[in-house]
Amino acid sequence: MKSKRTLFLAMLFVSLSFIMLLGPVCTAQQATVSIKNVNVQLIETRPPVGGTTIREYKISVILLNSGDIQSVNITVKFKEPQPGIGGNLTMQPESYSLMPNETKTFVFGNWPTPLSGDIPINISFGPASHNILVTPENSGYYVYTLSINGDKKTTSTPGFEIACILVAIMVLVMGRRIKK
Repeated sequence: MKSKRTLFLAMLFVSLSFIMLLGPVCTAQQATVSIKNVNVQLIETRPPVGGTTIREYKISVILLNSGDIQSVNITVKFKEPQPGIGGNLTMQPESYSLMPNETKTFVFGNWPTPLSGDIPINISFGPASHNILVTPENSGYYVYTLSINGDKKTTSTPGFEIACILVAIMVLVMGRRIKK
């Protein structure tokens, strides 16, 4: 009985030793690229022409390689949301390879649009070469909603929520006084 227990403890010790020694060696290395931040900034509002106002925006996308090896060359594009155009616009730099734990900003410097309201900007990234297999680690997308109010007028009453809270507190206080 004692020899079985000794044999079991010895096998357990040997197994744990192999796991501790081979564990770090057997981990897969990969580049995992993801969008860290998207920023859309108004650069210029042109004077209206025939009731149409053109606004120019700068779109910045920050990619992060959270993997442990260098990524393939990545290209960042966004789909033109204007009806009838429908093309993909490439951001600068056109392709870039990210080192481990590196961030890189891709910029489209001058995007003019006559649109207003809530505009979805579909941003995608992937390998620059068509010969590289697209995987979730080297590609992805993000939808940024740009809100352009234009001539929209708000009809909300400022401070209405505070007035509701004060009335609710007064009702609670009065209810407790009535109970006493």
